[in-house]
Amino acid sequence: TRRDFIDRACCLAGTALPIALIGSGYPSGLKIQENRQTTRSYGNHQIGFQSYSLRHFVQTEDFIRQARKLNLPYVEIWGGHLPLSSTTKEISHFQDRLQQEGMTVNAFGVEAFTEEHEKNESVFQFAQKLGVGLLTANPSKAAFPSLERLVSQYDIKVGIHNHGPEDTRWRLPEWILEAIDSLDPRIGACADLGHYIRADVDPIKALEILGTRVLGVHLKDFNNQGNHAVLGHGQLDVEKTFETFSRLGFNGPISLEFEGAKKNPLPQMEQCLDAISQAISDHYS
Repeated sequence: TRRDFIDRACCLAGTALPIALIGSGYPSGLKIQENRQTTRSYGNHQIGFQSYSLRHFVQTEDFIRQARKLNLPYVEIWGGHLPLSSTTKEISHFQDRLQQEGMTVNAFGVEAFTEEHEKNESVFQFAQKLGVGLLTANPSKAAFPSLERLVSQYDIKVGIHNHGPEDTRWRLPEWILEAIDSLDPRIGACADLGHYIRADVDPIKALEILGTRVLGVHLKDFNNQGNHAVLGHGQLDVEKTFETFSRLGFNGPISLEFEGAKKNPLPQMEQCLDAISQAISDHYS
């Protein structure tokens, strides 16, 4: 459609095109939104988003139409957008479409791992084709002998993803650290800061406990009522979070994840990106 063409052109052409469109029957909000995007700066951080945030848009072109509006260079892909059963041709097509929009896949998950080595290896083979360096995971403890072999063979990291109070395996950072302390350093944590909040764990302390074992981050926030919140409008201190990343020397994937407003999460995700950019600016100023 004409509007889809305009959305695409805005992403590619910066602010010049929206300015030219003001007298063409398109809302001036287009220009304002593009200006917001072009003023954001993320420093050297790998800021992307978890594609589960856009789970309402399952078809590839629908997903990409929404994803490109965020103007982010990285994305962590959820299996609902690219299943593990995808063929090599389907994976290549998906990569090409994202690259056309300026996006690189830097992580994939969250995937379960068990003691079944061949099944585990099939996930690593998929990740290798996709070109990712991190698999976010919910492994059983029995999976670790297999995972140690696989992270060495494929040089792909595994980040254990914590969930909220319902998580009886990986809820606490101490549980993760105790389980992986003697393992290959490519097995670490994908620290979901929102789920730490839900589990009544201080997310900053969780990062400090895990230290160099933090391989990836899911960045989200919850308020005191347990509802999804725009970053900084809940319980997460966004600037302190980025100060902690710097102090720990963390430079892995940081995936914004917003699970609220399933059918239209982009306005809240835009606000989250504003908060991230502001926190980084404040930290380095």
